Amino acid sequence: MIAVGVLGTMTIDAGELARRLSVSRYPRSSRYDAVWLVENMMGPCSVWLAEALTNVMPLLPGERVMDLGCGKAMSSIFLAREFGVKVEAIDLWIGAEENAARISNAGLSDVVTAVHSDATCLDFPEGHFDAIISIDAYHYFGTEPKLLGSIVPLLKPGGRLGIVVPGLRTEVEAWPDHLAPWWQEGFETFHSPAWWRQLWEHEGLVHVERADIVPRGADDWLTWTATCDDWARAQGRSPYELEAEMLRADRDGLLGFTRLVATRV
Repeated sequence: MIAVGVLGTMTIDAGELARRLSVSRYPRSSRYDAVWLVENMMGPCSVWLAEALTNVMPLLPGERVMDLGCGKAMSSIFLAREFGVKVEAIDLWIGAEENAARISNAGLSDVVTAVHSDATCLDFPEGHFDAIISIDAYHYFGTEPKLLGSIVPLLKPGGRLGIVVPGLRTEVEAWPDHLAPWWQEGFETFHSPAWWRQLWEHEGLVHVERADIVPRGADDWLTWTATCDDWARAQGRSPYELEAEMLRADRDGLLGFTRLVATRV
């Protein structure tokens, strides 16, 4: 059954949803079912962000990859399907059984394993992974240097660590007044690429190859959240709205997605 709803004089059904979420910068992601993407969302589109990361951090078939803070394992499914890697899909907030069912429905149970675990106490042998990635999650637990010291040993020598997180183009001394109405606890973890580079390179555990802002990431963030709001209205649910309002109010272009790629030394 195709869900149809009304936003003002506009109808939005699954076809319109797919059209709005088909973004040329994310050709791989645009092949995924738009309803599946929206109904499993936990913030910004994790599949888009995973594509933005792997555009600059390619993965090779058969590699072992940790998806740290995977949420509902959408990024894990994307990585396994698109690159033929084996993924440990690790999350604390979403139970392993729930994620395992989603992974099974995607036909990937043989290559993606759901793990319920805290990022600060991971139980894997040293040098187990070729790559560790974290999509829209690392800022929640990784702003202290000690976490880097606990996860880098899990990488093989020369293994790569990559993250994409909500961030700032430049550091600010205080949250801007014009964005003050949308301040939430947790926004203090939003930092610039330069801030993250300094944090990661301080201990000498990794060499940071890239620290930048995802191109047009703020535009895509707004497209995603506004479309999700419209879809919620179409389904008779309350839209979140505040995130889209904040992004529209960001007149200085402060907000975006910070992207880092580093190699274990």
